[in-house]
Amino acid sequence: MFLLVVAVAVVSMASCRASPLSVRVSPQASHQDRLKAAHALLAHSPLIDGHNDLPWNLRQLLHNKLESFNLSRDLTNEDPWRTTPSSHTDLPRLRKGQVAAQFWSVRVPCEAQYLNTVQVLLEQVDVVKRMVAASAGNTALARSSTEVVALFERGTVASLVGVEGGHGLAGSMGVLRSLYDLGVRYITLTHDCHTPWAESAESNGAAPNTAGLTPFGKEMILEMNRLGVMIDLSHTSAATSRDVLATSRAPVIFSHAAARALCPNTRNIPDDILTALADNGGLVMVSFSSDLLTCGRAATINDVIAHINHVRTMAGVDYVGIGAGYDGITSTPKDLPDVTCYPLLFAELLRDATWSLQDLKKLAGLNLLRVLARAEQVRDELSGERPSEEIIPIHDIDSRWPCRYKFTSLPPLTHT
Repeated sequence: MFLLVVAVAVVSMASCRASPLSVRVSPQASHQDRLKAAHALLAHSPLIDGHNDLPWNLRQLLHNKLESFNLSRDLTNEDPWRTTPSSHTDLPRLRKGQVAAQFWSVRVPCEAQYLNTVQVLLEQVDVVKRMVAASAGNTALARSSTEVVALFERGTVASLVGVEGGHGLAGSMGVLRSLYDLGVRYITLTHDCHTPWAESAESNGAAPNTAGLTPFGKEMILEMNRLGVMIDLSHTSAATSRDVLATSRAPVIFSHAAARALCPNTRNIPDDILTALADNGGLVMVSFSSDLLTCGRAATINDVIAHINHVRTMAGVDYVGIGAGYDGITSTPKDLPDVTCYPLLFAELLRDATWSLQDLKKLAGLNLLRVLARAEQVRDELSGERPSEEIIPIHDIDSRWPCRYKFTSLPPLTHT
């Protein structure tokens, strides 16, 4: 019933934005006619991208100083953005690409693990919130599926926050809960490094990983369920993904990944996990990174479509979405150079008669809205449960994290 309400909300908002697309354009239609149909479809139903690394570029290029930066400006002719190969995003281009909602990735380098990782992570959350506030009226922070829908109705781009890399939590349930209060709505369990409680895919030629989640890691998953934080399995090992699927009470996502059957990068998803994802009700948001699409060969729009179709074949059309990874990749597919290009992708998909209009709306964003709404429903179902007070076992971190305050048992204080 809850999911039906979300679906009805999406349908009702369409009447506020555009008249319903009554006839599917012929697969034999011209490119211009298909592109016109794609624009109409995305005006009628929201496009939600699962992953964009602009916040990290803000740190690397501007040290998070935003006095000379405004997301509402066209950055293509501004320094340092015009000469940066991984600069693909600003609000004018997001609007041209008809992006209704964007998850901004906040992350810290793996080298910061066991050091000042929480500080750096909070600074990245802060820069996203300041970036959004500076473009009020054009974009706004969204914390729920209903807020995404409401902003789409108003014609405002929704900004959502996802943490990339569980090492940013410093093994703390309290940090996890604080991040949720700050607006974080998904957490990628690992990045390019293991955490003490979850194993990374480590796409560096290392031997296959088999450790998966620790018992504390499983407690982290359940606490994310209790909060309503979506669990992102991008960058995790296959063992971790399988452990999470066996543990989570809510659907999971891959915010930016692709199919291992088409590119044997360890970051990509094996077919058995794609199939299991359908049972979980989760979602794969297909990346536009050439490293994941073609294992480094120059990628094209057809490679993106091949991965989308493979996920659809193995999991189903209800479990595929888009997580391009712009501003975090330097090699984009031909014809998809930046965030303006999503309508081109949908125009190309309209050449395939097996994609119905409703299927394309699911791919664009309805699938993500469903997963986010279900995470919220699980949160509400678990509202009577107490917050987890589990502490990461000291033997998991002691030798690797010596420079920290260590609590010890002390005698009662005496007053003089």
